[in-house]
Order: sequence, then structure tokens, then C-alpha cells
Amino acid sequence: MTTTLIVVVLLVLGVGIVLWAVRRKPADRPDPLPGETDTAWNDPVTRADAAPPSRPDAEPRP
Repeated sequence: MTTTLIVVVLLVLGVGIVLWAVRRKPADRPDPLPGETDTAWNDPVTRADAAPPSRPDAEPRP
């Protein structure tokens, strides 16, 4: 009887821990780090009217 009671208590404790972890509100979680506001991900690397760089392995033009 004692073994059954211990197993039942451990199961209830485990279910309680899982429910507590799953049902937490988003406010309980830590805030993410502030993001960079200007990442320049779409800024051109070179000028738009610049000639494309020559490839060293390309055949020479006549």
C-alpha cells in the first residue's frame, strides 16, 4: 500500500510540474534581447551603376 501511495504522489507531482510549465503566461518568460533596428540587410554593397568585377578565370576577350 505504501509503494502505491508513493507512486501516485510522484505521478501527481509530475503532472503538476508539466501543467505548471505548459500553462505559464508569456509575461512569465524573460524578454528577448533588443533587436538591432537598422541592420542594413538590403543596402547595396557596391554602386548600382558600377561595372561588375572581372573574373580571373574568365577567357580574355579579343
